Amino acid sequence: MQLHSKLSCAIAAILGGGACSSAMAADTETASSSDQIQEIIVTAQRRSENIQNVPIAIQALTGETLSQLNVVNFDDMVKYLPNVTASSGGPGQTQIFMRGLSVGDQGTQSGGSINGFPNVAIYLDEQSGQLPGRNLDVYAADLERVEVLEGPQGTLFGAGAQAGVIRYITNKPKLDVTEGSVTAGYGPTAGGDPNSDVTAVLNLPLIANTLAIRGVIYDDNRGGYINNVAGTFHRKNTDLGIHYAGYPAVGGACPDGQPNNGYCVPPGSPSINNANLVANAINPVTYEGLRLSALWNIHDDWNLLVQQSFQNMDAEGVFYQMPASSDGVPLPPQSVTLFNPSYNKDRFENTALTVDGRVGELKLVYAGAYLVRNISQVQDYTNYSRGLYSDYYQCHGAEPGNGLSSTCYSPSTSWTEVERNTHQSHELRLSTPDEWRLRGIVGAFWEELQIDDQLNWQYKTLPPCTTSVTVGCLTNVGPPAGSSVNDPSVRNDNTAFFNDVKRGYRQTAAFTSVDFDIIPKVLTVTAGTRYYRFVNDEKGAVVGSFSCYEAGPGPCYASATNIDAENLHTTYQGAKSRGNVTWHFLPDALVYYTWSQGFRPGGFNRASTGHLPVNGIPQYFVPTTYAPDSLVNNELGFKTLWFSHRLELNGALYQEDWTNTQVQFFDPQSGLGNLTFATNAANYRVRGGELQVIGRVMDGLSIQGSMSYNDSRQTNSPDLINNNPLSPTFGRPILSVPNPYGAVGSRLANSPMMQANLRVRYERSIGDYKAFCQAGAQHIGDSISATGNIISYDQPGYTTYDAAIGVAKDNWNAQIFGQNLTSVNASTGTSAGQFVETETVTRPRVAGVKVGYKF
Repeated sequence: MQLHSKLSCAIAAILGGGACSSAMAADTETASSSDQIQEIIVTAQRRSENIQNVPIAIQALTGETLSQLNVVNFDDMVKYLPNVTASSGGPGQTQIFMRGLSVGDQGTQSGGSINGFPNVAIYLDEQSGQLPGRNLDVYAADLERVEVLEGPQGTLFGAGAQAGVIRYITNKPKLDVTEGSVTAGYGPTAGGDPNSDVTAVLNLPLIANTLAIRGVIYDDNRGGYINNVAGTFHRKNTDLGIHYAGYPAVGGACPDGQPNNGYCVPPGSPSINNANLVANAINPVTYEGLRLSALWNIHDDWNLLVQQSFQNMDAEGVFYQMPASSDGVPLPPQSVTLFNPSYNKDRFENTALTVDGRVGELKLVYAGAYLVRNISQVQDYTNYSRGLYSDYYQCHGAEPGNGLSSTCYSPSTSWTEVERNTHQSHELRLSTPDEWRLRGIVGAFWEELQIDDQLNWQYKTLPPCTTSVTVGCLTNVGPPAGSSVNDPSVRNDNTAFFNDVKRGYRQTAAFTSVDFDIIPKVLTVTAGTRYYRFVNDEKGAVVGSFSCYEAGPGPCYASATNIDAENLHTTYQGAKSRGNVTWHFLPDALVYYTWSQGFRPGGFNRASTGHLPVNGIPQYFVPTTYAPDSLVNNELGFKTLWFSHRLELNGALYQEDWTNTQVQFFDPQSGLGNLTFATNAANYRVRGGELQVIGRVMDGLSIQGSMSYNDSRQTNSPDLINNNPLSPTFGRPILSVPNPYGAVGSRLANSPMMQANLRVRYERSIGDYKAFCQAGAQHIGDSISATGNIISYDQPGYTTYDAAIGVAKDNWNAQIFGQNLTSVNASTGTSAGQFVETETVTRPRVAGVKVGYKF
């Protein structure tokens, strides 16, 4: 009867706007009346512990904090996480870094085929979800907390947790309470379109203290703010590949009188404009999803949890600005000139089963999950038409005997990617009671990650060769026979180059961690290790159109590589370990020393192509494989509570040594080719520190701040070695090009020296109302976009400000908030990946109002 009454009351209130009896009111969004800092329980060491007792650097954002800060996706969250940086192409297209451990990135295009494994792991509860080049952008609805574990976490979380872990911990069903909430928001974006969102949560016991279900559903529409302004694309005599048109300058001059490099744009070559795509706010993004979970308390010692998550993210347009148009015309902020539609559709579903019980005095946990992620992306790539080889696919020289004059066709191009990721994992853990003086955990882990990636670069505009068209044409391409591709068909008339790759990782591991209290509750030592075995493979095809000019009816295989035939298969195995000493020198204060190792798997390059020829003999062949890199962390930290838990002060100093680092190269003008490839390169050292402060200054007033400092340095500079046995200088350093690995002392990419944030919140009861106001600032220092002697951009530092004010009464709460109040326009990732300088920028000022009801 009580359950029926509460549900009826909630439905009436939500639909009719009425209020229920205050006797049924639950706590509002505003904070507790306690004047002490609230305890946060985390599971960073696979045990439930007070965050202040865990001897590693952890940042935790509770569900309440996420709500207070109006955080819903990773881009919102990262600014509150000093020591976490990101290089982003938009939602779900982010590479995440911790403590400055980044050498840059080459963008998301074909990342599933060519990017290295991330060095920061992403977990949704017990399921790891990292994917090369793309973060799992979990919408922050009904989360218990987000845990950010800094430094190597290889012992308990395995490969991919080399630099750290981000864990999304969801709220689980409650067996003894019916509760729910509805929250809705609306507000404008400066210079863009408005935003709206709604989230609903319901927890419902079905059998008292035995079975309960919980569900959350959300729909968030975030308005765009990037404008596609009017622009044109005219070929230039200085385009890097214009010599393929075969129209030489006469007497050093071209018919248009413009500068040249010995060749000219043929007369009559078409130019294009983007009039049909000019629009404002082209980059709206929508998050839609739901999560259902059921908890069955089998009996006192055993329970079973089943969870099913679905999320669909649809991001239109692009999330970068262009300082200059495709024709070099300066553009206003938040502007681009695109000539083809662009979007990124990213959908995932995750099924998870967790069994938690006891075997005698030991706790047993089984966690299994299956993640499926499907991505479909299209991006304008017209600026590639200024690239080194582009005009081979778009222009041809004169053939007087065939009646052909030098001709260029349309420069309009794009790329299309379809990517599917399946990620299955199973883990079994057995642990002793937490109160034992000698306690430990032992576990076994197995996972399989499969990436199926298809990317078609559609920059061929020459006519296709057919039985009737045999001159001035370029034959269509398809995958070679015997290759294990996802799409065996011949590609369309515009596809000049494509990857079709199946990439697999399989990991088996066994791990253990043991704590021993030398002095109970005072001095503890911890030791752990993880044995791992990785089996990696890659199959498929990489196919280009070179030597396919006038090659007759398709398909042409002249530049096709059957990856299956290269037998790309590697196995890596070993052990990574961790050790801690923790000293509670006061009941509420500890210092710790941690030594830990992190690792991630190696990978493969698409083709072993030769570069840097001398007398026609290549000096360098791209390696088919690159090996794992590793990280060793030495850290000294402290965690303290003072003044009756009114002041929390935590900090750490660390040195991280990153060796055999995996880097990617894409620098056609240096002679290293037009295909991105990876190799193991230099070593780096990061020396840094961080500080976190939380203070309850007085009842209702809290201040929270954190900062980090990272000094990154390259510690060696290996030579680029001639690896062609047929070359006369085999085994010697290649000196004909600048060393791509960079100079000793160079800094790491996306590694600002300083990051900091500060938040102030004041809460006060006024009669039956609970009011609050809060303000915050976030600062990130300057950084560079890439390491080594390749294209790199300076990324200046910036500061943003947020604020909110709100009130709650009974079951209702409302607030007005603003993010990036000064509408700072700053680059969070600068790149030339689209063959023109692009800057992924901070979202401009967002103002809004949110209203919520809880029962």
